[in-house]
Amino acid sequence: MNPYHYVQCGLDNVWLENGFDRVETPYGKTVKIDCADKLDAAIAEWLTRKPAPLSGREFRFLRLQLDLSQKRIGELLGKEAQTVALWEKSAAVNTDVDFMMRHIYRQTAVNSSQTYVELVDYLNALDRTEHQEKISFHETKDGWEKAA
Repeated sequence: MNPYHYVQCGLDNVWLENGFDRVETPYGKTVKIDCADKLDAAIAEWLTRKPAPLSGREFRFLRLQLDLSQKRIGELLGKEAQTVALWEKSAAVNTDVDFMMRHIYRQTAVNSSQTYVELVDYLNALDRTEHQEKISFHETKDGWEKAA
């Protein structure tokens, strides 16, 4: 069987050697992919480990795998949705953005944890509030501690 060029994922360089069937439907020929969700997860896992920088399309693929909008990933990274859109059109995203996207994906999808997203949300909420609270400390025989 000839390899299948899996362009539906949004990447130009993904080919399937097996795990798919070419089928005839009333609407014409199509391809049925076995366990497509697992395939996309495997692609995303590979992207987070590849040594080369992420391309804009690869960044977009990871964002979509996380089910995050451009606005939402922008909020997590402290940027506007327009900036994210520009990254996704670029040949390669900058090093900091690349690192953060790989980290967000691995923490959220691979570790099945929302910890990173929740932490960023919490820190963003703190940034939006004023912290002028007076905090008093007093010295004890064991050192300093916050006063009641």
